[in-house]
Amino acid sequence: MPTWKRGGYVLRMYEGDHPPLHVHVFKDGKLLDRYDLVNLEFMDGTIGRHRGRVLAALRAEKLID
Repeated sequence: MPTWKRGGYVLRMYEGDHPPLHVHVFKDGKLLDRYDLVNLEFMDGTIGRHRGRVLAALRAEKLID
């Protein structure tokens, strides 16, 4: 289970998880949203004000361009 920590967020992928390829985004142990790495969009629409910071964390880990 790959896990990255960046900017106070935990980005986690689960082996054998359902498609599309995506990461789960946690902050303070709480699931904020999931980010689709294929279509490059948030899946649940609940992340709100965290969106820009999460995208920066994904870019820093080279998961998206």
